[in-house]
Amino acid sequence: MARGSMHGNYFNVGDPYSEWCRDNQVYMIDMDAVGICKKCKEPLYLAETCFDRGQTWKATTTTEALANLAGLPSFLVFYKVNKKREIESLRITQLTPTKGKETLLLPENWYQVLELLQERHDLFCNRKDLS
Repeated sequence: MARGSMHGNYFNVGDPYSEWCRDNQVYMIDMDAVGICKKCKEPLYLAETCFDRGQTWKATTTTEALANLAGLPSFLVFYKVNKKREIESLRITQLTPTKGKETLLLPENWYQVLELLQERHDLFCNRKDLS
């Protein structure tokens, strides 16, 4: 399929900006997740996310490049949901600063990782005195 003819890419509804870029051969990606500090709003990590359908790969080149430029960790996150669209499990691979092995996590375990990133940032956060 020609790159310019891809439409309906966002939950089969479409994303007008993305489609405009494709139609005009303007190359871009959307940023799936930028974790931010609860207090100062600085970025903590970048992530490529995807519904887990058993796939073993998703393009992460640009996310990794941006994370390296920013000095941030980055992750590939495949997630499974139940019929209520609640996250049941996640397959996480750390992409940067060093590539890790895929790890299967429950939502509460992934939450602990994200909280750890916040706690590490809190050590030098310029707004750590705010709650």
